[in-house]
Amino acid sequence: MSLEIFFKQLIQKTEASEEITNAGTDEEGFYKPTRTILLRHLQLLKDLHKKPLAKPMLRQSWEYVVEHLPAEWLVPTDKADQEELKKML
Repeated sequence: MSLEIFFKQLIQKTEASEEITNAGTDEEGFYKPTRTILLRHLQLLKDLHKKPLAKPMLRQSWEYVVEHLPAEWLVPTDKADQEELKKML
C-alpha cells in the first residue's frame, strides 16, 4: 500500500463518518465547517505527500488531521508506509 492509498482511505472514512460534521464552532463561537476543512487537508496530504518542498504545508495539514480524526485511523498498517509517513513529516 502507498501513502496515496492511505490518504484516500482516510478521505473515504471521513466522508462516511457521521461523527465528523460541519456543525461546529471555533474558540470564539464562530461557525467552523470542520468536515470540509478536514477533507481539504486530507486532499492536500494525498496530492503533495511526495513533494519535498511542501513539507511545512504537510506538517500543518497533518497537525489538523491528528487533532480531528480518531487516533486508530491514523496509523498505516504497512511498515513501509509508516516509514514514508515519518519521512514526510
